[in-house]
Amino acid sequence: MIHATEAKQLSRAASSLLFTGIDFGTKSNGQYPSEDFEKLLARSSFDGEFVHTTAKELQLAQGDDIDLQHRSPLAKLLLYHLRNLCPDAIDAQFDGIRAATFAHARRQRAFARPVDVALDIHEWLYYGSSETPQICKINPDRGTNLAYAFVTLCIVDPAVRFTLACESIEADDSRTLRESIRRVITTARQFVQINRVYCDRGFYRMALVETLADLGVEFVVRAPKTVGVKRALDAHEETTFVTDYEMVRRNPPTG
Repeated sequence: MIHATEAKQLSRAASSLLFTGIDFGTKSNGQYPSEDFEKLLARSSFDGEFVHTTAKELQLAQGDDIDLQHRSPLAKLLLYHLRNLCPDAIDAQFDGIRAATFAHARRQRAFARPVDVALDIHEWLYYGSSETPQICKINPDRGTNLAYAFVTLCIVDPAVRFTLACESIEADDSRTLRESIRRVITTARQFVQINRVYCDRGFYRMALVETLADLGVEFVVRAPKTVGVKRALDAHEETTFVTDYEMVRRNPPTG
């Protein structure tokens, strides 16, 4: 368990490393300086709360006189500045922060050995318009078939929780996922040596398996219990075994 004092020390250390690469586009005569936005983002991340809730808690802790019945002006200004940033500028800041983080990790020899990584697709459900930029159509779930979707590549280690690469996708078709897999693995290889890639059953597709093989990485994919997989399981009595299995396209291309 991390105590309050340790959490504050960790937050300060992380802030000194990460926030130097963030530019909110604030003016020198603005109502709130960048430091207030940084505190708000850090506390919101630790608490897992919306910025409006966190902003009110932060300002109350500082003794500020605020109206609890209205939206926080600090949060409104932060969101205003974030909306005015173009996607390329946000990507560039994330890339800069990631490079600084890995430079620090390299000095600490945090990733001196090859690492196992997990390839995942994450969906943040969305209930707005299907015309919203960067929205992906998904299988219906909890009243919507829309979501913000991301492909992530994360280190798998009990002592390390670290996202090496991440990118949003607007579709989960095989062509889009192939390109995303290539990019996240190529990005991660700039910083670490990959030992093995673990994938869930969403990556059990011929095109995606071919992409992983082309990249020259050792990988493990969780297979769904198709007829062919059940036949292979039934042929062995052992709980754990190694066998040859050939994937077959559902709809083979016609000549």
